[in-house]
Amino acid sequence: MSTVSSIPIAEGDELTSDVLRMMVHSAPVAIVVVDARGVILLNNSKATDMFHYTADELAGQHVELLMPERYRAGHRQYRAAFTASPHMRAMGSGLDLAARRKDGSEFPIEVGLSFFHLNGSLLVMASIIDITRRKQTEEMLERRVQERTRELERRRQVADSLRDILAILNSNRPLRAILEHIVQQACQLLQADASAIYQIVEGSEPIIVEAATGLTAEQLADAANPQLAQIVHSVINGGRAAPVTAQPHAPQGWHEYTAQLAVPLRIKNDVYGGLMVYYVEPRRFSAEDIELAVAFGDQAVLAIENARLRAQAERSAIVAERNRIARNLHDSVTQTLFTATLVSDVIPKLVQRDPEEGARQLDELRQLTRGALAEMRTLLLELRPATLIEVSAEELLRQLTEAARGRARIPIDLTTVIATPLPPEVKVAFYYIAQEALNNVIKHARARHVTVTCSAGAAGATLAVQDDGQGFDPHHVTAEHLGLAIMRERADAIGATLAIESAAGRGTMVRVQWRTAGEETE
Repeated sequence: MSTVSSIPIAEGDELTSDVLRMMVHSAPVAIVVVDARGVILLNNSKATDMFHYTADELAGQHVELLMPERYRAGHRQYRAAFTASPHMRAMGSGLDLAARRKDGSEFPIEVGLSFFHLNGSLLVMASIIDITRRKQTEEMLERRVQERTRELERRRQVADSLRDILAILNSNRPLRAILEHIVQQACQLLQADASAIYQIVEGSEPIIVEAATGLTAEQLADAANPQLAQIVHSVINGGRAAPVTAQPHAPQGWHEYTAQLAVPLRIKNDVYGGLMVYYVEPRRFSAEDIELAVAFGDQAVLAIENARLRAQAERSAIVAERNRIARNLHDSVTQTLFTATLVSDVIPKLVQRDPEEGARQLDELRQLTRGALAEMRTLLLELRPATLIEVSAEELLRQLTEAARGRARIPIDLTTVIATPLPPEVKVAFYYIAQEALNNVIKHARARHVTVTCSAGAAGATLAVQDDGQGFDPHHVTAEHLGLAIMRERADAIGATLAIESAAGRGTMVRVQWRTAGEETE
């Protein structure tokens, strides 16, 4: 029931009072009517139900009774200002309001204000809505948005981390550095306290710690502990990623980890080892946690496989280089020395019969031995690539042309004008291009004379190898023949241009031009 307390009703206005009561009582929301002093004159059943007061308990009380104590003083000032300048205030006007029930509990509300004058007195009517459910829904939606935002941020971090790992996998960083980066990322994104990658050595009880983060020096030293090795063996050989139960027989210092996650690392069909993630606090692993741990395990396996393939490729390259040098020894030095031996055998008799021819053969023997010596020096240089960088370009080309002269037994003139030292990569590229060009002259050109020129200055450098041999048609020779593809690759690697000019019966010119940064190649 609505209650009226001292509503100013003039004589004959009983009908107005009844209409007011009916309007307040039938309103679908809680209604409280107060006078200019803030005294409650009228309220409806919705209001009594909302605030848990009876109508008689509210009648004659100041409206601040329905507010938390911390807001009452401020509301009195607001009420005085409103009374001085009354105005309509719609529901949901952006104010964060709270109400207080009889039992002292608080709840959020929205209040709309209207006013009217009755017999010269200002009356203010407050329409009140309990928005507890709406606030709870908003808070729930906010929590979901925050959770979704955190999830998206985590997924972004995971994507960034995996992209960084892939970039490192494609670099030349050592395997241990790559694995250490992987365990650090796994520890961070799985919110773990420690992580490690172990290798299980077949036939050996101790395990090898390949990389770790968050573990103490004492824990890392426990790799040789049979108890820890047995635990790692058992969980990794389980065959799939899974949480690890607490280990009562774990070595001292490992009992602090109440939750662990193990990911076996398999290379083809063999178990290499495992990725272990450790937690001090108890933890339940979601399917997403396990999936992410497996992703890090896959990256570790890829890093290990890449390292093995790289080592295998390096071994193959070493074997191929040794075979090439052996072929060169057989094709050049051995044959040259064999020819020198034959010449030296006949020279004594030749000198007795024809001293002039004997002198010529002695000169040829000198050329052969000098060529063999230069060839040996060249091969020794190639056995130690660092030496190619240390030796000057002039000396490299001198030894190269001298070796070729001894093999071909034709005049090979070298001219070098190097005012500015060549960068190491340019010097090495020029060396190998000149070597390939001279090899082509010896094998295919049937030349009578060869010139090699090299000039270098501040603007760049030029290398040219020219012969007067039989030449060829460049349009009818594929890149695989005559080593043209190899020479072009070496020129491209240093940003140089390679030009080959040749025609049948007119010899061949191989020309390389390199320009420093900022200079244009002609």
